[in-house]
Amino acid sequence: MIKLRKILESMDTESIAGICLFYDSKLLACKRTNSYWSIPKGHLHIGEVPSEGVQRELTEETQIVLNGEPELVYTKDKENGKFYLFKFEMNKKLIPRLDHEHEDWGYFEVTDLPKPFDETVTRYLQND
Repeated sequence: MIKLRKILESMDTESIAGICLFYDSKLLACKRTNSYWSIPKGHLHIGEVPSEGVQRELTEETQIVLNGEPELVYTKDKENGKFYLFKFEMNKKLIPRLDHEHEDWGYFEVTDLPKPFDETVTRYLQND
């Protein structure tokens, strides 16, 4: 019997979309279980446009639903796909409800992110 996870993974591409959510100039970051800190992000599904994929991943990982469209601010070619980075300024502080992939979260100043932090996102934030 094929497991549901295998079916869902086969729908993924190599492209990734992530979102920098800001409230009061602070970035929402999530700590991956037993791993590094990053932003909500994940693989795009086959046929999914980046703006749809990033909102799906955000909702899956945090249960946060945006009340507007995020802005695409950065695109980077990867070996087998692309990395799309979006930005969204929130007008109120939203509290995420994390999925099984994450163990902690917080709002942080861009100049004082927890360590270790996702290097691709850090490079963008330092150059923005």
